[in-house]
Amino acid sequence: EKLYHTFCCGIIKLMDNLFAQINADIIASMKSGDKTKLETLRMMKSKILLVNARGDLPEKEIIRILQNYAKSVKETADVMSQHNRMPEADQAKKELMIVEIYLPRMLSEEETKKLVKDAITALGITSPKEIGRIMKEVLSNRTDVVGSLARKIFNESFQS
Repeated sequence: EKLYHTFCCGIIKLMDNLFAQINADIIASMKSGDKTKLETLRMMKSKILLVNARGDLPEKEIIRILQNYAKSVKETADVMSQHNRMPEADQAKKELMIVEIYLPRMLSEEETKKLVKDAITALGITSPKEIGRIMKEVLSNRTDVVGSLARKIFNESFQS
């Protein structure tokens, strides 16, 4: 099943291969003249090519690269907002919206809480010192979990 996302210029259909989709969208952005989208897609592609010159990476790895890029763009937007540089902050927020199109939907706090609680039970964790085992279990096969949220939920479960 292919995914569909809505963006300001319409609906895009994500291909099976995320890297191929980014390349196709670069061409579409060049044709449409959308400079912000084009620059963002080129940056995403360069981040992927830094890891593998051909872009031959598993989907999970590409998603992780894009998540890291999204995190840095979000931090940039926050810093620009704090320093009252609104045009740059708005530009970074637009870039973030474009990057997020290519990322899977992240689990909500409730879904993450259930996942962490289930992992604690399954692994028989009794001490907060075993956070490494939990994080490995929760994050190893998933790209839709926010690590900082999972860590926070784990720590809260041992504070009471």
